[in-house]
Amino acid sequence: MPARRPTPTGLARAALRRLPDPVRRPVVRAATRAARRAAAEDAVARVSLVVLCERVDLPRLAETLEAVAAESPREILVVPVGPDPAAEVDRVVAGLADARVRVLAPAPTWQDAAAAGADAARGEFLQLLRACDPRVPGALAALADSLAASGSDLATGAVSQRGRPAPWLQRSTRLAHARPGRGVPPSARPELAGDLGLGNKLLRTTTWRAAGRRLGPLDGWLLSPTLAAHLAAADRVDVLGRPVQEHLGGHGVRAYGAAPDHLRDLGCWDTRAQEVERLLAGSGLEPGWRRHVLDVALPGFLLDTERATSEDWQRLRQVLARHAPGATGTTGTTGVGEGPGVEARTLEWLCAEDRRADVERLAVALTDLDGQVPTRLTRTGEVQAAWPELPPDVPAEVRRLTEVETPLVASVVRVVGHAESALVDTPRHAESALVDAPGRRVDLHLRVAQVDLPPTGVEVTGALSDGTPVAVQAGPDPAADRWAASPFARALAASARVPADAASLRLTLALAAGLSRTVEVRLADPRRRHPDPDPRVLVRDVRLEDEDLVVDLEGEGALTLVDEDDRELGTATAARPRITLRHPHFGRDRLLPTGHYRLVVDGRPPRMAEALVDRIPAEQVGRHHRLRTLLGPAGGLLLHLGPPLADDELGRHAQARLVAAYAGDERPVDPGVFYFESYVGRSASDSPRDIHDELRRRRPDVTTYWAVADSSVPAPPGARPVLLRSREWYDVLARAGCLVVNTDVEAWFRRRPGQFLLQTFHGYPSKGMGLGQWRAAGLPASRIRELRARGVDTWSAILTPTPEMTRHYREQYAYTGPAFEHGYPRNDALVGPGAADRRRRTRELLGLAEHQVAVLYAPTWRENLATRPRRAELTTHLDVHAAARALGDDHVLLLRGHRFHQRRQGAPGVVDVTDHPEINDLILASDVAVLDYSSLRFDFALTGRPMVFLVPDLEEYDAGSRSFLFPFAESAPGPFVRDTGEVVARVRDLPALRQQYAPAIVAFNATYNRWHDGHAAERVVDQLLAALAAPPSSPGPGAR
Repeated sequence: MPARRPTPTGLARAALRRLPDPVRRPVVRAATRAARRAAAEDAVARVSLVVLCERVDLPRLAETLEAVAAESPREILVVPVGPDPAAEVDRVVAGLADARVRVLAPAPTWQDAAAAGADAARGEFLQLLRACDPRVPGALAALADSLAASGSDLATGAVSQRGRPAPWLQRSTRLAHARPGRGVPPSARPELAGDLGLGNKLLRTTTWRAAGRRLGPLDGWLLSPTLAAHLAAADRVDVLGRPVQEHLGGHGVRAYGAAPDHLRDLGCWDTRAQEVERLLAGSGLEPGWRRHVLDVALPGFLLDTERATSEDWQRLRQVLARHAPGATGTTGTTGVGEGPGVEARTLEWLCAEDRRADVERLAVALTDLDGQVPTRLTRTGEVQAAWPELPPDVPAEVRRLTEVETPLVASVVRVVGHAESALVDTPRHAESALVDAPGRRVDLHLRVAQVDLPPTGVEVTGALSDGTPVAVQAGPDPAADRWAASPFARALAASARVPADAASLRLTLALAAGLSRTVEVRLADPRRRHPDPDPRVLVRDVRLEDEDLVVDLEGEGALTLVDEDDRELGTATAARPRITLRHPHFGRDRLLPTGHYRLVVDGRPPRMAEALVDRIPAEQVGRHHRLRTLLGPAGGLLLHLGPPLADDELGRHAQARLVAAYAGDERPVDPGVFYFESYVGRSASDSPRDIHDELRRRRPDVTTYWAVADSSVPAPPGARPVLLRSREWYDVLARAGCLVVNTDVEAWFRRRPGQFLLQTFHGYPSKGMGLGQWRAAGLPASRIRELRARGVDTWSAILTPTPEMTRHYREQYAYTGPAFEHGYPRNDALVGPGAADRRRRTRELLGLAEHQVAVLYAPTWRENLATRPRRAELTTHLDVHAAARALGDDHVLLLRGHRFHQRRQGAPGVVDVTDHPEINDLILASDVAVLDYSSLRFDFALTGRPMVFLVPDLEEYDAGSRSFLFPFAESAPGPFVRDTGEVVARVRDLPALRQQYAPAIVAFNATYNRWHDGHAAERVVDQLLAALAAPPSSPGPGAR
């Protein structure tokens, strides 16, 4: 037979086989990744995306469509909901100029819009999405690739949430996607019945149409009976454990922290739920739906019982009776069984007993605990819930936590005794010898969920998969407690020696009380290796010495410390191993703030010595920082610098102990000790700073403490820095005679007899606050009482700018105490004799030429854009880069986000000054301000310079939770504009802007700023010292 001619594939494989292993492995990995990417791209090209756009979604439509188009689906069908958004949808789509994007005729409801999109779809796969929901990178590719490979009828993935997550949705998506798999029968995953939302599904179009599925009025976006029927009839489904959809509650217009009354939806939910029950009856999904109702949905409603009407309460009891028919008010059992968790069982038992008041009390406690359960261990080894609010007659079988609720959880910290040449400096022959060594050491953290592990009386044993015993050493460890992240339960650190080829380890933990738990641990090292380190540098050790990071290294190259934005902070070489941790920051030297940093060689990770890798993760507490040495998510040497808290001060359990000690501290306060705090320790600024300096000038004999979040915050001259969360901090809070703060104190703080707390606030009052804001956010009465307790009830006096403004605080907070109402000390610098010099110095530090116009852009915090309590997107009303380009080199935009805004990288003509420590310096350095609803306008007006107000959403903002205390138009002396072009036009003609609005600014200052004369700090300290010298009074019945 003639020899076969070699194919290109065969030649490539033969060439690969001839390569040395260290070269061949990266090539194979790269080729495999490329093939997977190509397959995923091919699958995405078979997807039709149907984008449903309601009027409320229009602000996010362009961003969503751009993100969707970048995923390269076959087509994008945009369906306006109702006639209102149609014209704007057409405009946005036309601007994209993408032939794959089509706009369908408006539909009267979103369900009709979804049906129209599904009818028009030409792709093999179909996904529905709302125009408001952000895209999850790689999610569509993961869904499409899975469905293309498996041939299943649909694919589903987890749902993440932007902003404060809804607990019920968080729990339901976690339970539904806890067991990933491809091509599984729905009956094998009954928990999927708890996730009947639409946005996280990818449907096979032919199957959906063949079944005649059409969404109707009964369908909800997060609970769709139509989808329930489709899921029950499906032959096979794919379950992805990863998030594939990011859900925005309230279409992204709801304020962060808002608590909408979910009981308003109870009737609609119950109607949908009964339809789901009918459709799933007799199917393999029926038990999963029942579990969802009893463990997730019904407890979610019961947690809101305080807002329930009598009709709501009776409906909740009916739902319980329908799903737990054995529940009665007299037998002491709910018939719930062991499916639902202890919180759900207890709430439902009390509901079945018709004990609404007990449900309300327990619900408030559960909301604050966020899933953490204080427990007690009985003499027979049972774990029982021990909430202080728990009525004593709740039966033991209801209070008991099951083994499912209290599993033994193990986390592998490191595996020591194997090496990879790409990671450490180990010759090839030594690597083979090490892998074949007698054994490896495995370090782990262990906890029993919801159980406090005592320091003694705990036995941990181990065994291999074949039953061979393995010796385990275990004991208390602060790092394990921090990993457990529980205020109630401690954990253990453990080590075991296992054979080199052992793939798993069975661990058993037994307590003297009789509790015993077992877990199987997969012995994979969790630390990622980087496949391509730079060979020029070998790192042997990293440690702190005073203000330096000392790196022991070998080699010819230089090792560079970079921050999260890849800014270079210093270099180390074998000859110069020290990198200073003190760096210039807007003209002041400061130590590096809390954050993650990397050590790199020309952008690549260095090699690491075996001894260093064996210690990672490692921690060291220095004088100024706490250093954690880690391997980064993509490999490489990652450093975390944090505040230098001691082991017994760090973590939830340590903090809970310190709070308990603070609560029990009954020492008398010291009238000579003053405590100051600004922006929760993030700066030494605002009115507390000016009050401090004036007090020190008059009373150098007193002791002043300044709270700092970490060592990057310098305390003012004369003040002693006290680190937040440290033992010393709790001590100062307990014994200080006077406290001056500009934000709310901690929830556990109580004002003691003889203590005086001055609340200065941190901005001119102009928007809704206190009771008005809380009620607009829909907070229940219990939450409002809690916020009052940590706010109004702790105040001895408040600071306001004028007597007229004091009225708003009294109305908004129902405050009846004293007020210091003659100017903010923070504004003394804006009108004082040093203002011109501060302007000159600040402009020099910012690199502003004398002829350049500094434009201060300072948008306010938008609650609806918040992603977590102290983080939010910046509003996009001003295209900063486009404005900078249009204004040219003679202008510089100073971007000042709110302290909670996400930071942005700079660009030509733009300087991000969000982290600048002193807003007054920026005000003085600027020639014009572009603002929206920020109270900064009251401060900026003191300079007499003009302002432009970018307020395209004025009506919507005023209708939200931060509505205005007085008409905005009467307190904004400048032109109102709607877009970037109008801003540029106004700023370009600065002389005309000055001339037009100078009289309005003068009148504005006369109305709102008449007490800002440069002497406010003197007046406040006069009043403060007089109040402290007055006869002591008790904190009063409302004080905490």
